[in-house]
Amino acid sequence: MPERVFVVGDAAEDVVAQRVLSRLGAVEVVNLDSDDDPLRAPSGAGAGEESSHISLGKRWLMLKRYRGKWLKGCPGTLGHVCCNLWVVNPGEGCPLDCTYCALQHYFRRNPTLKLFTNTGEMLKEIEQRTSAEPRRRFRICTGELTDSLVFDHLTDLSLELVPLFARLPNAVLEFKTKDCEVDNLLTLRHEHGGKTVVSWSVNAPEVVEQDEALTASLEQRMNAAALVAEAGYRVGLHFDPLVFYPGWKEGYCATIRYIFSRIDAENIAWISIAPLRYHPEQQEIMLRRFPESRLPLVENFLAKDNKLRIFQPLRFEMLRFIWKELHAVRAGMPVYMCMESPAAWRSIVGGPPLAGTELAEIFSRSACCRV
Repeated sequence: MPERVFVVGDAAEDVVAQRVLSRLGAVEVVNLDSDDDPLRAPSGAGAGEESSHISLGKRWLMLKRYRGKWLKGCPGTLGHVCCNLWVVNPGEGCPLDCTYCALQHYFRRNPTLKLFTNTGEMLKEIEQRTSAEPRRRFRICTGELTDSLVFDHLTDLSLELVPLFARLPNAVLEFKTKDCEVDNLLTLRHEHGGKTVVSWSVNAPEVVEQDEALTASLEQRMNAAALVAEAGYRVGLHFDPLVFYPGWKEGYCATIRYIFSRIDAENIAWISIAPLRYHPEQQEIMLRRFPESRLPLVENFLAKDNKLRIFQPLRFEMLRFIWKELHAVRAGMPVYMCMESPAAWRSIVGGPPLAGTELAEIFSRSACCRV
């Protein structure tokens, strides 16, 4: 729960803002005329100032209207295979605090958590865009710039999104989360129509405990996944990021066994796997904010996409191991690699995915999906 809430001008008139404020109770509320981030760092701010603002920003919340285009294609990574994801962002920033989170770098100069209050416009745009292209299949995720469910108890956004997608013939909704708040989704068990996938980012318990602060435990995530599967939702899993640590094979093997002791493989919509990668500038932030973490100390190399990645032989070994373990659970498991090179696809499975395969829903474009 935030310690301070900032409400920007006309956002106070929106139902979402009023709902959030009523549920927060006794919290300091500050009204603003400008939608500039109250923790906005000047261009010359040092890494120390940025890091302290990032930590404070996770305890402050800003309610404002979004002024831009809502539905966007995944920006992808040049030269890497993209999964044809579309995104809408009902907010920015995440109160969870993973060591490796890219948002701490992406929002380092504007770190206050944000919820957009004019989400009715987002719903209209989704419906209009999908109706205008009836032959295109849209897989739309709300978890790019925030956790999909961590604020759902404040906004009730899922209560509007799920019924909308149940009506759309050519679109699937994906919630992506590290939380375990699924109460709203369970009330919609007879309304989702199989058009909503609830996905969890998962990792070995050692990684969750050491590098995913404030998130639900793996057990809590799988308890929630079992509940939504029982309610008829399909479940997604994202092994992202795969982290190298002593005993990683045993750790991930045990994790996969545990997950599928809780969830029937038949309920899986898709699974992504992706080793750790991040921008070089993020390494300094990680070192300052998480001095005890091992992650920024792992020896990496600067790849062509300007991200620090695990050295290729080890990266490919990790991908191949997880790929085989998942397919050992069920032949034909819908697994894909997120933001990996064609070389990785050739090494692991013989080539990138093709249209017309069982993953066509995810991979209707095999190149970087800039639209």
